[in-house]
Amino acid sequence: MVSIPLAFTMFLQKLEVSFMDSSKNLMVLAGVVIAAFVLQLILIFADRNDTPGKAAVEFSKAYFKLKDGMADYLCSELVGDEETDIVNDYINRVSDEARANGFKPSWMKMALSDIEIEAEMIDENSAQVHLTSSRIRAINPIFGLVSKVFVLGETYDVKETLTVIKEDGGWKVCGQPYSLIEG
Repeated sequence: MVSIPLAFTMFLQKLEVSFMDSSKNLMVLAGVVIAAFVLQLILIFADRNDTPGKAAVEFSKAYFKLKDGMADYLCSELVGDEETDIVNDYINRVSDEARANGFKPSWMKMALSDIEIEAEMIDENSAQVHLTSSRIRAINPIFGLVSKVFVLGETYDVKETLTVIKEDGGWKVCGQPYSLIEG
């Protein structure tokens, strides 16, 4: 027969072993969390590098969302002319088309998904970026998300080859991207 103090001592020993095991697990968990955080920071800084593909994707997203910010991704050859503002001309043209069809201009906004790019360097300062994607109506962010999740609305294929050049230390889209330039 085991006495009560001896049983209590055995219980405390088991509790101590259990506590040591859980503290080891806690240390492993803390190590994994710290490693994931450091990896995330490294990936964030690595993503800041400007590449031809990144410039093409960011321009394309802004283009289909009808954002003025697409001008930031265009080369000076396209936006340098002070007499014409091709970005505003394009947005106005699309807005007029929407109104002519009985819609608000926001109806024309599209979101890109399933983006695939293939960059082909021509030389150190120019590249051809082949972009393949799907676009879906995105009147607002929630509309686009709901449409994608519940497979509502039509999706349209996007296949475009964009000319990208290095200008002022960054990559800019040049040439005739999509139907930005009329005619």
